[in-house]
Amino acid sequence: MDTTRFETFMDAVLAIIITVLVLKLTQPETATWGAILNLNMRYITYLTCFIIIFNTWYNDHNLFQMVDKINNSVVLVYGGLIFIISLVPYFATWVALYPDSIPSQVMFGMLFLFTNVLYTASTYLIVNANPYNEKLKKVNLKDYRRYIPILIILIGFLVTYTVYVPGIYVSCILATFYWFVLSVIAKSEIESSERFEALFDAIVAIILTVIVLEIPMAAGGSWEALFDLKLEFVAYIISFIVCFNYWNYNNNLFGIVNRIDGKVIWSIGASMFVLSLIPYLSTFVAENFYSFVAQACYGIDFIVIALLSIVTSNALKNVDPANIALLMVLDNHYYLSTVLVVGIGMIIGYFVYPPAVIFSCLLSILLIWFWPHIKKL
Repeated sequence: MDTTRFETFMDAVLAIIITVLVLKLTQPETATWGAILNLNMRYITYLTCFIIIFNTWYNDHNLFQMVDKINNSVVLVYGGLIFIISLVPYFATWVALYPDSIPSQVMFGMLFLFTNVLYTASTYLIVNANPYNEKLKKVNLKDYRRYIPILIILIGFLVTYTVYVPGIYVSCILATFYWFVLSVIAKSEIESSERFEALFDAIVAIILTVIVLEIPMAAGGSWEALFDLKLEFVAYIISFIVCFNYWNYNNNLFGIVNRIDGKVIWSIGASMFVLSLIPYLSTFVAENFYSFVAQACYGIDFIVIALLSIVTSNALKNVDPANIALLMVLDNHYYLSTVLVVGIGMIIGYFVYPPAVIFSCLLSILLIWFWPHIKKL
């Protein structure tokens, strides 16, 4: 059985699950730093779930570069894996709401446990389905490091039922962090960037459509009812431009990229995590448009994306130093100018007019768009 269509289906499901996660995040009760910190467990849970899903994709991507064919047994196990991961947004929310509940802890832990077990089982079946594949012979199924996350989660179950109820939750975070570190330090040769580009496109496309779902319906059929939502639409328009600009830049960039590696994927993955918060922050800003705290959160998110783009830029330069066209295009001054403009906007927002922050994000994008034309004048 050819793997191309299966990989596409797998990627689409994971992209949707990753972006659906943000819809489960609760908005702060008030636009204050204290109210935001009160939701710290929700944010940590979201980050943990994002990493486990993205890491599953990353390892699957590296594995399928070496796969010639799969059989029905592989498909069935992957179907079980997709089913388990599809439940992550629901039970992640449950455990974040009730961290001292043993049932919520157990369900959360079972999801992470079965994700590890099923992925390990699928790898075993793939290797057996390709007995003459020389590349797959490099996969060491007896490597003890592969099973450490399972052991960590099982210890968490023991802790939960003996001394500390959130023990499963903590063990899942530790197991995810371990798996993440293992994936980052492992050197991987990426033969093609096409599958990663497809995942990137899917995630950004879903983020763009999720943003509009956060706009409340007008309370009536009048122009006045629609006009009452003007701030929500302003936040939506700016967020749409932010996301589309990020996609457009990466689309043009990957047109001249010849090689990527794990560092490139993980740096862009980190950017996608930060970008996935845009729908959540758009709602926060729309509901608290004149609050500096809400505006600052949006601005910080925008600045972090710019800083991560610098990391990606350096990673691309290191992996393909002979690509002259790429070296000419990659200019960190664009990202630094974004940080500067938004930083100025945050200062103005703090002392004078809070919405200056979100408008500075828009201004930084417009300056990058029109600066080449301005230089010609």
